[in-house]
Amino acid sequence: MFPVVFNDLCTIFNTLPPERSTCCVPSTAWNSSSHGSSHLSSLTPPASVCNASVAMSAVVYGGNSTCDLLDGLALHSPEAHQLCESTMEHHFHDPATTSIISEWNLVCGRYWLVSFATTIYFLGVMTGSMFFGHLADRVGRLPCIMACYVGYLPFGIALAYVQHYWIFLVLRFFVGFFIQGIQSVCFVLLMEFCSPRFREIVGGLEGLIGGLAVGALSGVSYWWQDWRAIQLCLTLPSILALSKYCFLRESLRWQMVQGKVAEAKKTIEFIFRWNKLAADPSLDDKLQDMSDALVAEQQLEADYTWLDCFRSPRMRKYTLAQSFMWFTVLFVTYGISFSINELSGNLYLNLIIGSAAEIPVHILTVYFMHRFGRKKPLLAFYGSCGLMCIIAAGMSGNIDLETPRTAIIFTARFCLAGSYAVVFVYGSELFPTVLRNTAFGICIFCHTSGGVIAPQVILLGKVIHESVPFVIFGSCCLLSYILVLSQPETLHKKMPDTIDEVEGRNT
Repeated sequence: MFPVVFNDLCTIFNTLPPERSTCCVPSTAWNSSSHGSSHLSSLTPPASVCNASVAMSAVVYGGNSTCDLLDGLALHSPEAHQLCESTMEHHFHDPATTSIISEWNLVCGRYWLVSFATTIYFLGVMTGSMFFGHLADRVGRLPCIMACYVGYLPFGIALAYVQHYWIFLVLRFFVGFFIQGIQSVCFVLLMEFCSPRFREIVGGLEGLIGGLAVGALSGVSYWWQDWRAIQLCLTLPSILALSKYCFLRESLRWQMVQGKVAEAKKTIEFIFRWNKLAADPSLDDKLQDMSDALVAEQQLEADYTWLDCFRSPRMRKYTLAQSFMWFTVLFVTYGISFSINELSGNLYLNLIIGSAAEIPVHILTVYFMHRFGRKKPLLAFYGSCGLMCIIAAGMSGNIDLETPRTAIIFTARFCLAGSYAVVFVYGSELFPTVLRNTAFGICIFCHTSGGVIAPQVILLGKVIHESVPFVIFGSCCLLSYILVLSQPETLHKKMPDTIDEVEGRNT
């Protein structure tokens, strides 16, 4: 979970915007511009800095006269634009801070490349979710996990040394591709080894560890504020994960489904030895019976396709509703996270406080699922988050309300953090056995697409108005609230095995 959170959220730090950016422009180019007269008196530099040129202060996001001048130079005065590019300096609150913005001068008309880099990363995540889900079913969970780590490490390390923006994009795509393989296959392996009565606890524990990873990310980024150093520090510890091969075992369920009874026996014997339990003399017969039953179940699943998720009324309703609910979780969570460097207060302290506050949320979520089921906690989480986002949007642009607005946005993030564990457990209990994996694949695809879209929605806040992203986030949460109302409660109910059971035709 740590490398997944590290790479998903390191975007906050490697896209950190400078407070201002400056460059040198020849006086002739400046004076010929219609914008020059309004800025020249306040921006004339010391002669030792730009000689016969003048300094231009360029705000990062564009939409102002200074950026209009800078972008116009590329069309009307290539030499002046080249001088500006070569002399551009970026000024952060801490002089030691760097980001991809300062690395490749991604300001003004090039600022869209910042959010584009994040979108490319999540396209890799989306591709990885589809590819490794299928691969893990064919070759096994453990080989797939180890292959993902072996693939991720060289790309992650190379990111710390890349010199060109477009190569940076390629590397980020493949980091996202392999990272998603680690996350999705590890989660499947964990669920297949876990008893059904402990799955709620395990789901909450995963969210808890994710919160701790956010805190660790904040600490690393505070200590090393250069984006390359952060990338290296977040990647190198994953080398230790290669040792998993020595003590992690293949999924027992996968071995049984594939008819690998002898290998399954070795796995169980290892578990017996680890827990100091006596061997079961009738183990061979039990394993063969279980394998035959699972193989028959697998053959039944093979007769269905993803289209069957939409052919019957209830399956269609469940699939569409769950897909949007899964989309909202990642879309809003990462949307809020990516906008955190624009909130009032210290960025690192905000993240640490936020991750610490999420820990009791995940613990309480496990209790809420046991006490109230799946539906009521989701209604509370989505409804509260939606209202908080709408309120935060209404407070945008008011300097006097920046601190309470930050508190409200963090509250919204806490509410949605609790929905993570619920929505995964809810989906697993709602879909029938014959289509559970297929339906999960659809939901995960929609889930990861939220990460693709979130950076572009944040960019809308720069182009249109800063309230726009939170209006969209709030609307998605409130729509998810309405969709939850259309779903049945699954607490203490038998998980359906067939589509007929879902449709109520053989209850």
